Amino acid sequence: MPSPNLTTLPVEILIQIASYLDTPNYQAFRLTCRGIEDSLFRAFAQQYFRKIQFMRTEYSLRALVDISKSRLSSYLKHVVITTHLLGPRSPSARPRPWSIESDTREEKYSRMCDDQAVFLSTGYDQDMLVEAFRNLKLEVVGIHTQPSHYLYHGPSSYGISHIERETSINIRHETTFPAESDRRTKHAGCVQNVLIALGKSGSAPKRFEVDMYNSKFGDDAFNIPPFMEKAVSPVLSNLEAVYVRFHPYAALTKRLIAPQGQSPSKIETYHLRIFLSWLTQVKHLHIQSPRQPQRFFEWFAAPVSNEDYDGPPGLEPPRSPALPMLYELEISQVELHSFHLLSIVKKFSATLRKLSFSKSLLITCDSGATHVYNAWPGFIAQFSRVGSCLTELFLNEIDVGIGRGLAAMRFKDGSYSFSYAGPDMKTVLGDLATSVHLEADSSEPEDGDVEEDWSGSEYENGLVDFDFEDFVDEYDDLLDEIDQDLNDDTNEDFMIETFFGLGQ
Repeated sequence: MPSPNLTTLPVEILIQIASYLDTPNYQAFRLTCRGIEDSLFRAFAQQYFRKIQFMRTEYSLRALVDISKSRLSSYLKHVVITTHLLGPRSPSARPRPWSIESDTREEKYSRMCDDQAVFLSTGYDQDMLVEAFRNLKLEVVGIHTQPSHYLYHGPSSYGISHIERETSINIRHETTFPAESDRRTKHAGCVQNVLIALGKSGSAPKRFEVDMYNSKFGDDAFNIPPFMEKAVSPVLSNLEAVYVRFHPYAALTKRLIAPQGQSPSKIETYHLRIFLSWLTQVKHLHIQSPRQPQRFFEWFAAPVSNEDYDGPPGLEPPRSPALPMLYELEISQVELHSFHLLSIVKKFSATLRKLSFSKSLLITCDSGATHVYNAWPGFIAQFSRVGSCLTELFLNEIDVGIGRGLAAMRFKDGSYSFSYAGPDMKTVLGDLATSVHLEADSSEPEDGDVEEDWSGSEYENGLVDFDFEDFVDEYDDLLDEIDQDLNDDTNEDFMIETFFGLGQ
């Protein structure tokens, strides 16, 4: 009887053994022999190749193309493209004293910056994305802005470690940005190039994510000019889930519109509104931190209009979206009037069954009007009637009121979160009128203090004179000097390079 060895073990036990190994050792374990490699391949591919993040450089997207042509292609379902742009380093970040070695590394990095700029300006990134997407059956495609290095400890894009290995420059610890105007164009172009690549390749993902929280650029990325519509409209009309996340202080471009019978005005979410109108099949929508949230959600909740526009040519406002299949809606980090929330639920009541509202301010009364505690029961009474269509509800960290009259929504179990799933939503909502404790804001002014009028939007009024970008830039410089111990996540690069022989 032959002695037992690894090749005689059941696959389930081999997978269990591999689960205790880090990526380099897992890879070494797989390569011990052909039998073990065959046994572990599926588990290995599902663990490491289901979702991968890439940056817009030739060597990163080349890995994506190579994966799309390999036997791993059937396992890759979720691709994230980051907007990471290489830029000049500050002189203070360069090593001293100068040496041939340090000058050589700086020169390598400078050439990588130039190469990425040419790569993007010539459209090669779109060509490579088309080639890769054509070979893949993707379920989710995301675009993420590069994270602030001092807040981010997660996995990096494939290609980051390649840069650091070639140049000995740890770009995860540094803020290296191109010129501001160049950044704005290329951040927007990333979303548009990905959409065009999906259209040209015939790819039809069901979920599309745009996470701009780590940059202060806004809905320019959602600009779909007429020449793009033929390629992009089939992609957008096929989507079933869309995730949109802005930075709350995003410096958005204002567009002039002239609604029917009203004076012209400017809005900051023009392109986002047009984008949403293309989503005819969407069932799940997540919106976080749009600018001018009151105006945006007033538009979002408005009835669908089919009237012909007879205002000034070129100033037609975006029409409120129909979203005839909307089943789940998530709203987060906004200031929202209770009337608009009720209108949204009522508008989509035929299909809407799941509602999530979190980390937001719910304005239940006008400035100087009824106190929040008196307005709350009336709101709940209306919500219980309108919200009876729902089968699932999630509330988390909600403040109620306006200005200095804020109160935190605390539930009977003492937490600031509430969830319910079931058929008796009307009764459950009605109980919130008495079961919710509105916890007054502890920062009330002392007697004799002068109380300022903060009755408007916190973002639009209270912070209008605050230069957030300068603050963040200065804070970044400070943290560059302090934060020297971020996670060194090179596992994905090691795994991809070992498998494909890249980076040698």
